[in-house]
Order: sequence, then C-alpha cells, then structure tokens
Amino acid sequence: MKIKSLLLVCLVLLLTASAAAQSGATAADLIAGVWKGDMGPNETTRFPILMTLKVDGQGAISGLITGPPQPGEIKTGSFDAKTGALKLEVEVKGDGSVIRVNFDGTVINGVAIGRVNGPGVVGDFKITKGGGDSAASQQPNGVDTATALRMGFREVSGWVTKSADLVPADKYNYKPTQSVRTYGQLIAHIADSYNYYCAAASGAKTQWSDAVEKGSLDKATLVQKLKQATDACDAVYGSSQAPPLIMNIAHTNLHYGNIITYMRMMGMTPPSS
Repeated sequence: MKIKSLLLVCLVLLLTASAAAQSGATAADLIAGVWKGDMGPNETTRFPILMTLKVDGQGAISGLITGPPQPGEIKTGSFDAKTGALKLEVEVKGDGSVIRVNFDGTVINGVAIGRVNGPGVVGDFKITKGGGDSAASQQPNGVDTATALRMGFREVSGWVTKSADLVPADKYNYKPTQSVRTYGQLIAHIADSYNYYCAAASGAKTQWSDAVEKGSLDKATLVQKLKQATDACDAVYGSSQAPPLIMNIAHTNLHYGNIITYMRMMGMTPPSS
C-alpha cells in the first residue's frame, strides 16, 4: 500500500511538473490544428486517429476525425483553457446508421488524453497536436496541479461508477471469500472514502465514517450514494490541499483492483479492460 501510494504521488508530481497553466492562451491557440494519436479499448489494442480541429470566435470547436471504424464529424466541442478540460461530440455515419461518440479528456503540453464513450465504443484516447515534437511549444509555461489530480480521479472514479452500474443487483451480496467485504460493501466503502478524503481536501475537520457501508446495501441505494460522493469529490479537485486528493486517488485505485477481481470471478469484464 505504501509503495503504491508513493508511486502514485511520484506520477502525479511528474504530471504536475509538465502541465501548463494555459490561462494566458486562447482556445484557438491551444486547440486549432491537426492532432494525431490513437484510441482503443485497452493498452494492447490501439487504432490510429487523426483530428482536424477548428475553433470559432465564440470558442466552439468543430472539425473532422478519421480512423476506425468510419470517419466522423465533430458536431459540438468545448475547451477550458484554465483547466485543460476538452469535450468533443462526434457524429459517425455508416451502414445506414448514425451514432454519437464522446471524447472527454484533458490537454496538457499539447497532448490530450481521456476516455471515449459511445454505442459499442468504450476505451481511451491519446492525441498530440501536430503529432510530433512541436507539442511542447503549444502551451505557456506554468504548473497546473489541479488538472493532473482531476485527471487521475476522473479516470479511476469513472471505472468505479461504471462497475457499480454493470454488476446486477442480485450480485451486490457476492464476495469471493467470507473474510472480505461483499461487492455492495466494497462500493459503499469507496463512497465513504470519497466523503472523508474530499471533505478533508475542502478544509473541513472530519473523521472517518462508515455511514454508507453501515446503511442500506442494495444496488439502487449504493449507486445513488456513490454518485453523490463522486460529484462532491469532483467539485473539490481544484483545491490546493493536494495530499488528501492524492490519498483519495491511491485509495480508490487500491479498491478498484478489488472490484476487478470480484467482477472477473463473477464472469464479468471490468470497464477498464
């Protein structure tokens, strides 16, 4: 646990050191242009993608994307130069159907990474402006700790939320062995941890509470409690009190590892796979 936490802290610090403040540049400066990279459901299955992005005078993003399975048109998009948050909604036409695929990520030093979601499309993406060494020159100098932390939390909390949704209600009392929590208790424990660490990050004096884990453990209740705790955490990931936020990410990653084991033993595929 201590080793994992230390590694995570080092990773966050490295991300922070390379992150740009971005507040001095416009969306057009940071986003408009050609982006190259890849996307895929896991680390080993990747598909090349090419995006050509445009930014109008109001900051709205449009453009085109080429890559599997069919080319797409970016219908709506937004970018926050202060936080680096990038959101794109892509319309893909093919085989007589139209689907919408969402790209939700963060831009740091001319590199955008994040998640891809749509009908039959779940995974992650990484794209670089210009597709080469010029990316580092696209950002002003500075450090954005909040962006690095928010990226880490949104990734792992997204996996936890999807796992809670995927597992059927009748499996919430499942546990691999009698010495560990049930699946429902595990989800509840994560919600309790969000409430504790993120309250601490907001400056509140708080003590650990097992209120969620000691309450109703049915799926409907826990999914709602988890959402409330996740939303509350997300709201404080701009806080300057980084230590509780780092600990929260480390703790969530630890228990998402438990979730993976539980889901595999239930014959299910975890959302990060």
